Amino acid sequence: MLSLKSNLDRKVYVVFQFDTEDFITPEADDIILRLIDILEQFGVKGSFCIVAEKLRSLERRGRFDVIDALKRHDIAYQSNLHSVHPVISEYLKDKLWDEGVEEVKRKEGPGLEHLKKVFGVVPSAFIQPGGSWAPETPYALREMGVPIYADGIFESDPVWFCGSLCLRAAMYFPEHSSLSDLENLKLKFESIYGSKAEGGLIVVVMHPCMFVTEKFWDAVNFSLGRNPPKDGLMPAPLRDEAKVRESLETFSRFLSFILEHSHVKVITFREVGKLFREPGERGLRPDQILALAQQMSERNDWCIIDGISISPAEALRLLTDVAVNSIQENFSVETTPIYFTLGPIDNPAETLNLKARSGKISVKDALELLRFSKNFMDRRSRVPPMAVKGDVKYGPGALLEMAAKIVFHYLEYGREPKYVELNGLPNLPEVVRRWNLTKRVNDQWRWIIFPEGFNSKIIEDLTLLQSWTIRPAIFVG
Repeated sequence: MLSLKSNLDRKVYVVFQFDTEDFITPEADDIILRLIDILEQFGVKGSFCIVAEKLRSLERRGRFDVIDALKRHDIAYQSNLHSVHPVISEYLKDKLWDEGVEEVKRKEGPGLEHLKKVFGVVPSAFIQPGGSWAPETPYALREMGVPIYADGIFESDPVWFCGSLCLRAAMYFPEHSSLSDLENLKLKFESIYGSKAEGGLIVVVMHPCMFVTEKFWDAVNFSLGRNPPKDGLMPAPLRDEAKVRESLETFSRFLSFILEHSHVKVITFREVGKLFREPGERGLRPDQILALAQQMSERNDWCIIDGISISPAEALRLLTDVAVNSIQENFSVETTPIYFTLGPIDNPAETLNLKARSGKISVKDALELLRFSKNFMDRRSRVPPMAVKGDVKYGPGALLEMAAKIVFHYLEYGREPKYVELNGLPNLPEVVRRWNLTKRVNDQWRWIIFPEGFNSKIIEDLTLLQSWTIRPAIFVG
């Protein structure tokens, strides 16, 4: 139980995420109105995460009453076609980074533009359809103006990944719930709420269509790689109306229970960015750079320095800037900006197969490697896959360790070291192990929509390499 003191100033923000996707079953239209009616009875708004084909189906069926009701709430985007093959992971299965980013823009851009045209706003977030994960998607959507990515490989505590604010729901509301489930739902929410001693965010997700259907619409039509023609699409089987009413009543009472918490405020994805806002420019003072260099000398991991969140890629770039500019070019160490930087992209398989480097390297050779790295990052805003000296290939982990140790010695002792002792800093950040990231990626392929045995080594490799961009999102309320 939280103490009174810990409760005094905290605020817990709750988002209701409605994945609005069934464009086949007509009864999935009216349930949207019934859910909106419940929300508006309590004076709150939901985030309706709309598949573009669902919006087009509403237009075809003349359901402008549903569209008008949705306009009173937050609009997020859940892909152009959701489960119609090829889904996102399928069309990115064999593509490298730059080609993949452009393919996401080409495939998902038309749906995004249609939502913007109909609703008059840029969608607040992109919600991953099912298990259709690829790291290019959050980056591409960010470039298209959508700043938040939900679901996929992430956790309920938001992080920055590829420059996008990424998270997943903390709680799933079972759409087939009955009143007998209410107490357990309350206990589950209470447990999550109790973990937010300093305040924070709770996202509760549900699917409007599943209030009225026995099965998911896409499992009926697109499971295991099936792709029927339009005239062969089948509506999902319907639930009994009495059960639908009971599930809606259960949700209504659950919402009422949440609003009884005096420190809860219901918001939408559109407000989430403000809770984790950062200054327009981030930078570190010399004393903070020293702290960063000390940490990065010992581990390849994200850092939080005096409330400033820094990814390993950003740390490598900043420390390389300091090493080259301040040591090799004899500039004084001053406040140094943090630049957003992608992880390694080129030659993903070769980068992942590089061995961590141990042993001594002269500071002259190290600075030569770091100058190459600086020029590469300044030009391309991404971590180099490796740097080569003679016949030796140094991976990004070794480059980070070199930069950190040179900068630490220079700031601590006022001079550069004669050599750098490398202790084998790994080429992948600690989050890969901490999150068991390889397993998280491969768990995505369990989605019933994929053909049996589907996987993508390229998506897995690119995800691991873009773990260089992961850093905590700092809750500021």
